[in-house]
Amino acid sequence: MRRSARDLAHSLGIPERQVEEHLAHIVKSVAGSRQGRFRMEPASCQDCGFVFRGRTRLTRPSRCPKCRSEAILEPRFGIDP
Repeated sequence: MRRSARDLAHSLGIPERQVEEHLAHIVKSVAGSRQGRFRMEPASCQDCGFVFRGRTRLTRPSRCPKCRSEAILEPRFGIDP
């Protein structure tokens, strides 16, 4: 199951920025273990469909580089076995 940083923040009762900091640590922890793989579904533009595939930052982009729309679907995160 993949969830956005906003979903995780709401579930945990902490600020979204704090979730993003924890996610950065989780990425490193999962990479060092053999118990799963961290997966990220990239953010995408709702207006033109542009997908932010090469983005390594875990935060939501502010605007689409193709059409300049601010209607961006958040990246979603999960750990696969």
